[in-house]
Amino acid sequence: MELTNFIALSVIVALVLGIGFGTMTWAYFGKGSISVLFKEPILTYPEFPDTDSGSKASVYFQQGIEAYQSGKYRKAKDKFTSAVEQVSTLAEAYHNRALACANLRSDEEAVADLIRASELYQQQGAGFAIDTIKQNLAALKQRKLEREKQKAVAT
Repeated sequence: MELTNFIALSVIVALVLGIGFGTMTWAYFGKGSISVLFKEPILTYPEFPDTDSGSKASVYFQQGIEAYQSGKYRKAKDKFTSAVEQVSTLAEAYHNRALACANLRSDEEAVADLIRASELYQQQGAGFAIDTIKQNLAALKQRKLEREKQKAVAT
C-alpha cells in the first residue's frame, strides 16, 4: 500500500513540475514571449563597406529583414546582431534589432539599441530616422505605462 501511495505521489509531483516547466519554456520560446509593438522593420538599406565584413553584414541584414517580416523576431534579432558584429556602424541594423527586441518584450535592450541607432543616425545626418526613433521610444514608454497601470489595477 505504501509503495502505491509513493508512486501516485511521484506521478503527481512529476506532472506538476512538467506542466510548470513546459509553461515557462513556452512563455520564453513560444508565442507567449511575443508582444508585437512594431509590425514592420526599417526597410532602409544601409550602405555596407566594400569588404568581406561588409558583404557578410549585408547578407545578415537581409536575412534579419526576412525573419522579421515572417514574425521570427528571435531569429531576426540574431541576424541583426551578426550584422553589427561585422560592421558596428549600421544604424539600421541597431534600429531593427531594437524593434525585434521590443517585440520579444526585451524593452531595456530595445531602448539601448534605439539610443545607439540614434547616435549613428546623428553622425549620418539622418534627421528623419531620428524622428522615427523618437516615435519608437514613445511607443515603448506608452506600453510600459499601460503595463504599470494594469499591475496597479490587479493589486
